Amino acid sequence: MFEEEKKQIVDMSLRLYNEQLIVGTWGNVSMRLHCENGEELYLVTPSGMEYEKTKSEDLVIVNGEGNIVEGHRNPTSELKMHIKIYKSINNVDAIIHTHSTCATACAVAGVTIPMMVEDMVQHIGGDIRVAKYALPGSDELADYAVEALKDRNGALLKNHGAIGIGKTMLDAYKSCVLIEKSAKILICAKILGHINLLSTEDAQKMIEYYNNRYGQK
Repeated sequence: MFEEEKKQIVDMSLRLYNEQLIVGTWGNVSMRLHCENGEELYLVTPSGMEYEKTKSEDLVIVNGEGNIVEGHRNPTSELKMHIKIYKSINNVDAIIHTHSTCATACAVAGVTIPMMVEDMVQHIGGDIRVAKYALPGSDELADYAVEALKDRNGALLKNHGAIGIGKTMLDAYKSCVLIEKSAKILICAKILGHINLLSTEDAQKMIEYYNNRYGQK
């Protein structure tokens, strides 16, 4: 059941690992599953397993209460955050949580990534906020993540890492890549000594163009 979705998560986990957006057993990936009977389930990575060794049969399917429907592993420790996001934000079918270096540096510093560059603004939807700190796996962290993701496709988790969301797994991946890239640009620009920000007006024009006219629409 849901073999294509399982393959997507396994392939994406390896991609994230190879690109050093996640290391070891940290970070997690999930997808929303739309069942024929109208039920909504969630496919998630297992807790504490190395990504280069994780296979489709290691993934776990849970329901809206977090109970295991299919699988023999323990689900990700950030299950509450994933489910809370799916239940709170429409049009999101994939979530990726990373511990990439520069994004986590900004999260540790508590620094919001401002509207600086075109691709970040267009895909993320504006600045990249820092969610308030809470213990990993807690209800509070889930609430704070949803708050920081309002009208955005990505956010930083204070003293923790980053989270990217999207309609597809590729969209969520782009969110994580752009968060890390933007964090690196911010750090480098601060070293150089000056940051030229985009105006709110220009940012809105970029977002409108990206959503309605960019690409093969």
